[in-house]
Amino acid sequence: MKIVVVGGVAGGASVAARARRLDEFAEIIVFEKGDYVSFANCGLPYHIGEVITDRSRLLLQTPESLRESLDIDVRVGTEVIALDRVGKTVTVRELGSGREYTESYDRLALCPGADPLRPPLPGVDLPGVHVLRNVQDMDEIKAQLDAALERAASARGRTVHAVVIGAGYIGVEMAENLRHRGAAVTIVELSDQILPPLDKEVSIPVEQHLRSRGVDLNLSTAAAAFAERAVGGVTVELQNNRFLDADLVILSAGVRPAVGLAREAGLEIGPRGGIVVDTHMRTSDPNIWAAGDAVETAHTVLPGSWLTPLAGPANREARVAAENMCGRDTEYRSSQGTSIVKVFDMVAGGTGATERQLVADGVDYRTVHIHPSGHAGYYPGSAMMHLKLLFAPGTGKILGAQVAGFDGVDKRLDVLATVLRLGGTVHDLEQLELAYAPPFGSAKDPVNMAGFVATNVLKGDLTLWYAKDFPAATEGARLVDVRTPEEYGIWHIPGAENVPLAALRTACEGWDRSVPVRLYCAVGFRSYLGYRILVQRGFTDVATLSGGSNTFRYWYDVEPASPAAPAPEIAYAEAVDLIAALKGTGKSVDLDCTGLACPGPIMRLSNTMGELAAGDEVVVHVSDPGFASDGPAWAASHGHELLSMTPEGPGYVAAFRKGGAEPAATGFAVAPKQNQTSFVVFSGDLDKMLAAFIIANGALAMGQQVSMFFTFWGLNALRRAHAPKRDHSALERAFGMMMPSGPDKLPLSQMNMAGAGPAMIKHVMKEHDVQSVPDLMTAAREGGARLIACTMTMDLLGIAESDLIDGIELGGVATFLGEAEKSGTTLFI
Repeated sequence: MKIVVVGGVAGGASVAARARRLDEFAEIIVFEKGDYVSFANCGLPYHIGEVITDRSRLLLQTPESLRESLDIDVRVGTEVIALDRVGKTVTVRELGSGREYTESYDRLALCPGADPLRPPLPGVDLPGVHVLRNVQDMDEIKAQLDAALERAASARGRTVHAVVIGAGYIGVEMAENLRHRGAAVTIVELSDQILPPLDKEVSIPVEQHLRSRGVDLNLSTAAAAFAERAVGGVTVELQNNRFLDADLVILSAGVRPAVGLAREAGLEIGPRGGIVVDTHMRTSDPNIWAAGDAVETAHTVLPGSWLTPLAGPANREARVAAENMCGRDTEYRSSQGTSIVKVFDMVAGGTGATERQLVADGVDYRTVHIHPSGHAGYYPGSAMMHLKLLFAPGTGKILGAQVAGFDGVDKRLDVLATVLRLGGTVHDLEQLELAYAPPFGSAKDPVNMAGFVATNVLKGDLTLWYAKDFPAATEGARLVDVRTPEEYGIWHIPGAENVPLAALRTACEGWDRSVPVRLYCAVGFRSYLGYRILVQRGFTDVATLSGGSNTFRYWYDVEPASPAAPAPEIAYAEAVDLIAALKGTGKSVDLDCTGLACPGPIMRLSNTMGELAAGDEVVVHVSDPGFASDGPAWAASHGHELLSMTPEGPGYVAAFRKGGAEPAATGFAVAPKQNQTSFVVFSGDLDKMLAAFIIANGALAMGQQVSMFFTFWGLNALRRAHAPKRDHSALERAFGMMMPSGPDKLPLSQMNMAGAGPAMIKHVMKEHDVQSVPDLMTAAREGGARLIACTMTMDLLGIAESDLIDGIELGGVATFLGEAEKSGTTLFI
């Protein structure tokens, strides 16, 4: 028997190797267009980042090694350009010499893989624009990066800039490895989220981690053109009119199945553009099999056939194809798309269907979100993970799962993938007996916990509401935050009332039991207890927020945009030396807050600092990524000094010095009151906005500094009249239609009269030479006033930075509190 294999990487090499193990006497020929076979394409980004320093370790096999060990004839640099199904021959071209010849076959395996997408944009073929698909691509990118870094080193103070187009797995891996080499990296992604194999709320903590490691993200936009720079490199023009200068550009916009040969030969092509195969991996031709990125296979959960461009399925498909080519009856039943990615210190992945896919295919489902620790919280190094489980409403059969976190993510994902593959249910997750010791897990493993919560939903012991349904899910309901007053004060869902769990039994006695109640806490456990309290007291319509405020904040991405005052950026080793040197100033406490979620680290830090004297220091270790914002803001507002803040595993190690009666003159101690006035501009009414800017300009005229923090309806005064077009969610479109765009469209708080009132008052203002709000706004900005847009409210109302007029700063509550701390007067309008 003569077997010909087209393609010699993952699928093709596996077909050939398995066929040889089953048939010692078959003639096996492999044609590979590239110069390498059986290389580790998933490791390519890590050699560019010099994490894998030895290039040869990526070359798993060579033509010589395959000939020697398996007696396989591997011909690299050889492209199959035609297929004659009747004559059972392929036409081959040697790329080096151009010589063409035909080769006969008894059985043929097509494993051509997939081609990287190169969008048809101006300048996409410039030498500085790359794709990463094979060893040659890797060598070219690394050589250009090495050269750019060498030039930057000789020109002191220069930084190498790289732009990655696409935020899928390869895109974020490239961003990480480019950062490892010292490049400044910007990711451009058409979607409103990174990592398409995950649902949005699971991708947000990874997005925040990317930003914390210095990666700039441009979401909801795409590359429009590439242009060569006179000084070298490439300028990337984005659809949002932003221009990015780069030393090199990496295109990571996805792949397309390489089916040209199969299509021309008349093989059946599926609805998703891949080669159609049966469960034996046989194509529509009984003498031709196919495997890998170019084929469509059944999905384990979803209807229809799907493309699954992953190395694991490619190798298993190839094994099945080879066995059937050699006379065995082996089936490949389905692909479930299990995948995982490392992003700096974080890990994320999924298996089965996403919520987006279930909605698109009309599959009924239920969802739970939990936030357990990767291992026992009391054992050092633990961090919170986000686990999302999708399951069928009647049977509880698992449909999909996604996990993002820092430790133990791969373990949980593999367990969930296995249960899904075996057709298991959430009841099976409850019963699983998993390995436990404090360094590795908990007695109630996160997988068990997901099963507990999902089973409670199926049994009717728990009813959930979801962040994606806000605010509709809470309309007409009493929205109750059962966290502590301290947690509520740091952040809460707009419109919520604070009734701590300990007070709920007493407080609810006076409530109308027919009014719906929507509960939430940080992760969902305390609100579950509150749910049980209320339903057993006769409340008829109660639901608790799935995943708590953590999931809510991930869904709407309302983490502070930046710390109130940035910590010094120094290497970890330098930070350790600095901390050690500072210990001589007084008592020093080493505080382990790993495993504690917000506000746990801040509360422990505050309690510890309260027991120390001025000048004493605390070195705190946290695993909560949000501490990068919370720590500096807390120190500034309490008169303490932040000495250093350095990434450490999933979180940070930070050193603080306790302030005394007189704030320290250096570092991050709170500043004395200045000749400054601060505003919270909450209202979007014309008359109130007019008053705010009249007072602001008056303060500027008196020599004061002015800071204006615009939140909720006040943001409408900062909106452009004609913002650039961009994709909006249904909720964003609804808000956009209801809210005025710009200061000229603001209504009156009284006597608005469907817009007639503002027209009348503007006429009166003009007659009396009173400046309009746009004129007053311009005057305030020219006078030095800081106009700051609240990023949390922007996210809630669907307002993007591109929707705002030029020159507006972005900030969170810590930014405002920092300004208010310096002000003699703070006004709320």
